[in-house]
This record gives sequence, C-alpha cells and structure tokens, in this order.
Amino acid sequence: MRIDSHVHVWTMGEAPFTHNDQMSTRRPVYPGLVEDLIRYMDLNSIDRTVLIQCMYHGYDNSYMCNCLDRYPDRLHGVALIDPMAPDAAETLIRLHHEHGVQGMRLYPIKDEDPSWLSRDDQNALWNAAQELGVPITWFGRCDQIPFLEPMLERYPEVNIIVDHLGEPNLDEGIDGDFRLLLGAARHPNLYVKATRIDGISRLPWPHEDVHPYVEAIHGSFGPRRMLGCTGFPEDPQRGEAVGFRVVEEATAFLSEEDKTWVLGRTAASLYDRG
Repeated sequence: MRIDSHVHVWTMGEAPFTHNDQMSTRRPVYPGLVEDLIRYMDLNSIDRTVLIQCMYHGYDNSYMCNCLDRYPDRLHGVALIDPMAPDAAETLIRLHHEHGVQGMRLYPIKDEDPSWLSRDDQNALWNAAQELGVPITWFGRCDQIPFLEPMLERYPEVNIIVDHLGEPNLDEGIDGDFRLLLGAARHPNLYVKATRIDGISRLPWPHEDVHPYVEAIHGSFGPRRMLGCTGFPEDPQRGEAVGFRVVEEATAFLSEEDKTWVLGRTAASLYDRG
C-alpha cells in the first residue's frame, strides 16, 4: 500500500471553483487538476493520495470535495477551515459527513503570534476532530511547537500531523529550534511528515542536507509516526515522485519495513480510521 500524504490540487479559478484571497493573493500560472494527479498516481504506483486544500481556493473547499466525490477510492481530503470562525467545528463535521473529509489543516506558520492555537475557543474544533476520529494537520515552524503542546496534552486521542519536518531552518542545524520538534516526540499522538524535502534542501538530488533531519525524526518518532509524500510536481508534466525516491533510494538508515510505514502504512493507520 503506497499512500501519498500531501498533495494540492487547484483550478485556474474558473467558475464554479473560483479563487479567493483568504489565504493567498498569489495565483497559479498552470492548473493542478485532479485528472493529472490520478494519471501521476497510476504512473508512480500510488494507491491513494491525501489532498490538502490548496491556498489558491482558501476556505472554499468545493473543488477538493468535488475531487473526493469523483474518486472516493483513490483520495482522502484535508480541509482548510478558518479556526477563528464561530462555526468552524460545524463546518468540519458537515464536510466530513457530506464529502468524507478527514480532518483540517491549521496554518500557524503565517502568524507572528500563534498563541491562539491553545486558546479555549479552539476546544470546539478539537472536540469535533475527536468525535469524528480524524487527525489534524499542522503547518507551522519548529519554534511554534510550544504553542501546540497544550492541545496535544488536552486531546491525547486526537492525532496531529506536523507538515514538512516543521520547516527546519538549515542555518540553525539540528540543534536549533528543530530540537523542539524532536522533544515533542514524547506525545504519542504527534506525527511528522518527512515531506517537501526537495523544497527545503539547498542541494540538488538527492538533497543530502535534509537527510540528517529525516534521520533525527526517525530516531525520535520512529517510522510508524512518519509520513512521506511524492512531491506531486509543481509542473504536473514532470511526473517524478521525488519525495518517495528520496525515501526509497537515498536514506540508508531506513529499513525496508520502515519504508513501508513512511510510504503508506502510517497514513493508512490515520486516514482509514475516520
């Protein structure tokens, strides 16, 4: 079982799947359509993929939900929902029941002050995730981990997935803020995506400057709490699963069994539950 844990799809903004400025004023120069994704999955022997709502569409999850409705056996979905909205919990519950959405993505990386993460007004959203049995995806920096930890303790039954190795600062090295993420491995409900490796790296293939961070995550969290992604290309015509190739070909510290977890079994354990 091979499951890609992190892919975006988007349109060029034509109705009914328009763009908006809720998360970004940037606009794509080419489409990232689900039809291209399915062809890419077949080319790379990917059984299922987790769609992470794209910032171009902001909090309007309608295109992602349309993709889930069309390919329910191939796709999982993670919504973008405004966590400050008074109806955030109800929106998550509705998207789950109507379209099979399995969680949402929190986006503290864009905030100078991420203290809202553990405020009491966030409890309803976390209660909904606990009730539905779905994980929450967390896109933040390593230095913001202390603002997440109170919720990890408050909701031990809600699994949290940290995106992209916590966006480590390579200038600081592993002994910088990245240590906050490694230390948070003591929370059994915290998972980490070893993803966006080629985007974080400053070196060409096989992106060896990021390997020590992946190895450190492996040492602290273990393969059963690690997820990988192919890196569905920014240009859908490229067709190369860069992230999976790094795990399969360039990480000698991972055993063959470890690779089966990072490349699918961990994601299955999270997304087959909801």
